[in-house]
Amino acid sequence: MKKINAAVFSIMLAIVFIGASAFAQSDIPTVPLVKSINPKLINIIGTWNYSATMPTVQGMCPAGNEASGTLTISKGSGSRPYILVFQSGRVCNPASLCTFNGTLSGNELVFVNEAKVDDEGGEATNAFRLTVLTNELATGNASSRYIHPDGMECQWSYGITLKRKAGK
Repeated sequence: MKKINAAVFSIMLAIVFIGASAFAQSDIPTVPLVKSINPKLINIIGTWNYSATMPTVQGMCPAGNEASGTLTISKGSGSRPYILVFQSGRVCNPASLCTFNGTLSGNELVFVNEAKVDDEGGEATNAFRLTVLTNELATGNASSRYIHPDGMECQWSYGITLKRKAGK
């Protein structure tokens, strides 16, 4: 039985190698893997175009929509080393939810904000974590959470991509 299994394995291995060889010789272009920029060279300050995917929602709240627009990232100070402000494509109520405080550790950029959002004491928290791939591209995931004082809660999650705005 072991000889049969070894023979079958050898035949399967030969098929894999032959198939891989034929595949490697095909005309399919290779796509280089994107390697993250050296953290010492990162410069995120400036104006960016962003796009956010359709959010998934947990809870009894509306799903939301895909979004795109412009945001700026500026240098902050102290515990707020970076400040991100959505300029367009997003409705913020209250307006303070368009401003995020951020940190950069290695290639990981994290922005957060929170606010009371209604006269019933509901609170919203937003966060996103991006990997800075180049000084023109960052991509990652985001989440938002709403909690009502009576216990009702909703959570949204979505992907987000930042591309440096041309000429900025």
